[in-house]
Amino acid sequence: MLGVGSGGPLGPLRTVEPVLRAVRSEPAEPCHLAEERQAWVVLATVDGVGERTLAGLVATHGSARRALWLAARGRLGRGLVAAVDQGRAAIPTATLAGIEAAARDPGQRLASLVAAGVWTVTLLDPDYPRRLETLDAPPPVLFGQGDVRALGAARTVAIVGTRRASPAGRFEASRAAAGLASRGVTIVSGLAVGIDGAAHAAALEATGTTVAAIGSGHARPGPAAHRWLVRRILERGTLIGELPPAARATRGTYPRRNRLIVALADAVLVVEAPARSGALITAHLAMEQSVPLYVAPGRERSDLSEGCRSLLEEGSARPFPGVDAFCSELGWGSREGAAPDGAAAVLTLLSLGGAEREVARVLSHGPVTMDELLGTTRAAPGEVAAILTLLQLRGLARVMGPLYLPAGPLLTGAP
Repeated sequence: MLGVGSGGPLGPLRTVEPVLRAVRSEPAEPCHLAEERQAWVVLATVDGVGERTLAGLVATHGSARRALWLAARGRLGRGLVAAVDQGRAAIPTATLAGIEAAARDPGQRLASLVAAGVWTVTLLDPDYPRRLETLDAPPPVLFGQGDVRALGAARTVAIVGTRRASPAGRFEASRAAAGLASRGVTIVSGLAVGIDGAAHAAALEATGTTVAAIGSGHARPGPAAHRWLVRRILERGTLIGELPPAARATRGTYPRRNRLIVALADAVLVVEAPARSGALITAHLAMEQSVPLYVAPGRERSDLSEGCRSLLEEGSARPFPGVDAFCSELGWGSREGAAPDGAAAVLTLLSLGGAEREVARVLSHGPVTMDELLGTTRAAPGEVAAILTLLQLRGLARVMGPLYLPAGPLLTGAP
């Protein structure tokens, strides 16, 4: 994690030195995760570098560090490994130019994040939110402000709805958010005006915690009318997104934000959604991700609740029964969920067999492709594939495009 506080967790100089070394001298193997993490962050600040491009860069050049090293010298090229089947893709010219500019001055990119009070968490960090790992394509880098610990809350509920909310809808969202927050539930929403804003504000009024997922960079987090709300959220919650601080929102960034809202939630509550509401996108994402979906039915024949009633008629959602019954249905008693046991993680590593341990050792050094694993282990292709599946089931590996990434205790060292 980078950029926590004014100087980052390790201070301003040590925050940028590893990636500066990686660009000045040709990276050597094995990969050093501290340098690789920072190289991921530098690349993620470039407009046009998303999950697919980042994965392609690492798969093609062996590491993000080497991709930056080549880009700083104008030798990166446009060709990329695009997918597991080794198909090819090309980096757009404008994106390539952005990567080269970032590679020539990576320290400035990292320093600007620290100056903006923006921290980052990558898929190579132990504190990456485990809830987001359920996504088909989790964001490789998250940008955030506020308390990162809010992302690891034991109980979370997303409350979403229309921007053109009625007073009754705002009251319903506020009442639900305040009631849940008073029971220790973290409220997640999208910082839009209307239902989202009412939910965030009510959670804070109840001295609870809230997470705002944004569809832009942190320089413009949501509507201007919510500047005061943003300041309050940063006091007792967090703002997260997958775009660098200066990025502007587009029509395509909001659906991506919605998938983060759903993935971070144990359940989704929709309050006032017209027939063509963006909140219905969030509702359908919840169904796709098997996240429990509830709706507030709203007033009969109200256009603002037409989408909510449709979800109920389809059988896709359940009516919100009130805070107490809702918590009971989710099985939430007075005790919050326990954090993962560190000793259990160590025992998981110790339980690995010879071939599994060999693959895990290679994986612990950083992202690798299947070809790289086959070239550095003695196992047969079928055995490596089976081992990778086992490591994923045990929480020791993740997949990002053509890459296999270390996860869990493998992020802290080789077994």
